Amino acid sequence: MKNSLIISSILILILNLKLSAQEIRIESSKMDIVNDGNIVLAEDAKILVPSENIKIESKKADYNKIKNIIKFKDNVFFTDNQNEVLMESEYVEYKKNKEIIYSQGKTKLNIENKYNIVSENIYYDRSLKKIYTNKEALIEDKINNFYILKEGFELNISNEILKSKKSIIIDKNSNKYIFENLFVDMKINEIVGKEIKVEFEKSYFGNENNEPTLKGRSSYSNDNELKMYKAVFSTCNSTNKKCRGWELNSDEFKHNKNKKIFEYKNSWLKLFNQKIFFLPYFNHPDPTIKRKSGFLTPSYSASDNLGLSVNIPYFKVLSEDKDLTFNPRFYADKSFLFQNEYRQALNKSNIKSDFSFLFGEVGTKGHIFFNQYGILNNNLNYELNLQMVDGDNYLKNHKLSETSSLIEDDNLLISNLDLNWNFKDSKLNTSFKVFEDLSRNYNDRYQYVFPDFNFYKNIRIPKSYNGKFYFNSYGYNKYYDTNIKESVITNDFLFSSNRFVSSKGISSKYDIFLKNPTSYAENSNNFEENANYELYGTFKLDSSLPMQKKIDQYYHFLRPVLSFRYSPNGNSDISSKDVLLNYDNVFNLNRIGSLNQVEGGESLSMGLEFKRSILEGRDILDFKVGNVIKLEENVKLPTKSKLNKTRSDIFGSLKYNFSENLKLGYDFSYDRDLKYSNLEGLNIDFNLNNFFTDFYYYTTDNELGKSETISNSTSFNFNKENKLKFNTTKDLISDFTEFYDLIYSYETDCISVNLNYNKSFYKDGNLKPNESLSFLIKIIPFTELGANNLGSLLRN
Repeated sequence: MKNSLIISSILILILNLKLSAQEIRIESSKMDIVNDGNIVLAEDAKILVPSENIKIESKKADYNKIKNIIKFKDNVFFTDNQNEVLMESEYVEYKKNKEIIYSQGKTKLNIENKYNIVSENIYYDRSLKKIYTNKEALIEDKINNFYILKEGFELNISNEILKSKKSIIIDKNSNKYIFENLFVDMKINEIVGKEIKVEFEKSYFGNENNEPTLKGRSSYSNDNELKMYKAVFSTCNSTNKKCRGWELNSDEFKHNKNKKIFEYKNSWLKLFNQKIFFLPYFNHPDPTIKRKSGFLTPSYSASDNLGLSVNIPYFKVLSEDKDLTFNPRFYADKSFLFQNEYRQALNKSNIKSDFSFLFGEVGTKGHIFFNQYGILNNNLNYELNLQMVDGDNYLKNHKLSETSSLIEDDNLLISNLDLNWNFKDSKLNTSFKVFEDLSRNYNDRYQYVFPDFNFYKNIRIPKSYNGKFYFNSYGYNKYYDTNIKESVITNDFLFSSNRFVSSKGISSKYDIFLKNPTSYAENSNNFEENANYELYGTFKLDSSLPMQKKIDQYYHFLRPVLSFRYSPNGNSDISSKDVLLNYDNVFNLNRIGSLNQVEGGESLSMGLEFKRSILEGRDILDFKVGNVIKLEENVKLPTKSKLNKTRSDIFGSLKYNFSENLKLGYDFSYDRDLKYSNLEGLNIDFNLNNFFTDFYYYTTDNELGKSETISNSTSFNFNKENKLKFNTTKDLISDFTEFYDLIYSYETDCISVNLNYNKSFYKDGNLKPNESLSFLIKIIPFTELGANNLGSLLRN
């Protein structure tokens, strides 16, 4: 035994001496030497090549000393510290004489901690410092760009040059670049390729339905710019379409990455594959830019009142937190309208203002609208609005609401300061307001409300009370119509019980309501003169018995409803108040719509609801009818509501769905003795395939006054993109048509074409009827072209 140990030690020493001479050192837990010492088999092997600074580890190793080839199997880790290359695989061959490493099967490489490569059957030529394969590969660089190399690649690790035939690059913004022939200097991030196609991330230009694509014959890219030659760009979705809605064909496309703009030279704009407009030069911000100074799309308009005009807007970025839109408008009569919108973001607030000046034969006019919304602390925010205009019809005539985000009403101006506090169980809203009604005489057009406040609190009570308790205090101080003054403070106390169900299935709840209004008025029709103090109380009990029955394939629901209310101390005279009773509001606590009073006396409101539905849940029939009964008349309640009578009208609604194609709706209010109708509303909704029409007829008569109108909205969808729509409303009593609107539209994800004929009639004597034929085409998301009144434009 002692002799064999000595012999083994001598053999190992000789082997190590021979291997050292060949610059290869083997460490192993188990080693076999066969074939006259020419083959070394090792397990759990670690092989070192000190002269090349190489280390290889694997479960098994087979070293052929004659061929100077080492084969590694199972969990192979090849580390080339000299060239900073790490390879992981299940099988690797190392041809020492040629300095070629071959990895069979799936392989992972890391190069200089810059690039991670995943592929199969990879060759690594250490003498030429090249890595290559003809199998598909994935490379990820240090800035999270991915290279999908379909037919393999060749990478020179010395100069970091990558070559591939069919390749896809996906950048960190999920944009996809597809190349036929790719040449990349990865050291300076410079790319040259042929037959390039760029598929941008779908929402890159703001619409997830887009397919933004850029194609070119050849391209060049580095950190500063991307250039493409013979480029075609479009954002249109081309699925199931013969051609894109629009595309831009350019001799040269350039993405300036520093300025973050897309630039096009010698371009044709094509609509539906037809050349429409030539652009020697065109640029726009890339989608990463939210704001950039430059001209916006000009627009043209023409009206019978003002003639031809042209708008040339310009957007100016003043700083990181400020910008301004200039919107000059030039009229054919040499008038000039200068409109501007200024925006600024402050630390805890945002400012927006819109102002304009008109110079011309009509004199000088203008307007200013200012808005600021901000937060003072976690519980307090505010809003300030200032609105002024010179010229009663100035906003209407020039349709400034169409070019301003602040002008919501061109007839009523509101200047106000709102302060709003929000807490866990309460909130307080206060406001100081000035109203100006431009349609009224100068002396009576102003209304001043300061302050106006509303305080609301949810008061916590023990659960044993089985309900909730609310406190609401609100009021205002108002001056209007020159000499009318009203000062009102109202306190509401409401206890609302939880809903409880009896053993018979009757569902009930009750409300206890106290209202304490205090008022001081001068020359007011709404309140008595001087100071007044009132205290009103109401008790309201609601009960219903919901029932359900299944018959064949239908569900039937029946629900009788009773609501009893009692107020012991009545109300003041509000008989002229414009209140209509219907099934939607009859069971409301404040069905008279008064903030300062409650409905006096006692009443019983009755309702009956019936619904029929198919088992899948679609309603077939929905019928509701209601009535209010009182013990005695109350002439102080609103007469239109019939709450002043011992019995109100019989009112309700009927909805019947004959099918998915035909639906009928009917609202009614009949005299309590069913002798005549006071109100009827009939709605017919019909659709068949791509045809949709909706008629609504509304009439009042007898005790509600005589009125009769009909309106219609009809549309026909030729297909998903092409639609035709018609709208009109007519007063049948005076035979007065308010407007006609005929619209043709073509809309896709990237283009919108709109042709609109409109004829509007005004009852305001200061404004003339208007007839227009407008045309608008939007190339989404870039620009729009058109004319607001094509007929007048052509005549001019």
